[in-house]
Amino acid sequence: MLCKAYFMLCANLKKGVIMIKTDFFATGMPSALSISLLEFGTNLQTARKRRKLSLQQVADKLNIGVRSIADAEKGKPTTAVSTYFGLLWVYGMLDGIKDVANPLKDIEGMRLDAVRKKKPVKSEYDNDF
Repeated sequence: MLCKAYFMLCANLKKGVIMIKTDFFATGMPSALSISLLEFGTNLQTARKRRKLSLQQVADKLNIGVRSIADAEKGKPTTAVSTYFGLLWVYGMLDGIKDVANPLKDIEGMRLDAVRKKKPVKSEYDNDF
C-alpha cells in the first residue's frame, strides 16, 4: 500500500506545485527517483495480483524471501536489482527491459560523445619557432 504522503505528493504535482523537498526512503535521494520507485513497485504489485499469485508463490519461484518481494512492491531503494529483474521475469515482462539504457537510444550520451570526439582544427601557420 502506498503511503499517504505519496498521494499528497501526486495531488500537489497535478496542481503544479513543485515544492518537493521531502525524501520518503533515504536521505539525499532525489524525489523523482523516490516517486519512480514507488510507481514501479505499485506496477509490480498490480502485475502479481492480476496473475493471482501470492507473495509466497513468487518468492518460491525466485528462491528468495517474501520480504524481498514485499520490499520491491513498496519501491524500497535498498531492494536488490536482481529482485526487480526477477519479478519482471516471473511476470513475463522482461522483454521491455532491453531498451532501458540502450546506448543506441541514448541521445544525450551520443551528443556528448560526438562533442568529445571533435578534433581541434589545426592552424595553417605554425607558431613554433
